[in-house]
Amino acid sequence: MSLRTMANELTKLGEPTSHAAIARWESEAVKDLSRLPRRSAVAAIAKLFNVAPSWLLEEVLLEGAPKTTRADQFGDIDLLSDEEFEALLMVKNQFLKARQIGRPSSDAK
Repeated sequence: MSLRTMANELTKLGEPTSHAAIARWESEAVKDLSRLPRRSAVAAIAKLFNVAPSWLLEEVLLEGAPKTTRADQFGDIDLLSDEEFEALLMVKNQFLKARQIGRPSSDAK
């Protein structure tokens, strides 16, 4: 797919983009994270290519080191929409609440 075609497809998906912007994003020399696409552009690119946004940014997110801790596994959480984040937060809270229901109170002896 050419850069112009990709720019046109992203525009159709509601993310107006120029071929020059895509060329900057693709540049191997980009070390300045401020030159990466906005979250909405990452989401549109992911939709266009039917991949997860985190897959697109894997190299940037990993920064050369494998993720090992639980907190590291959520390094790309900012790529979630507000609705997806709220759903994830709700599931986490349900797990923690269920764990506390089965645990005796610390003041009961």
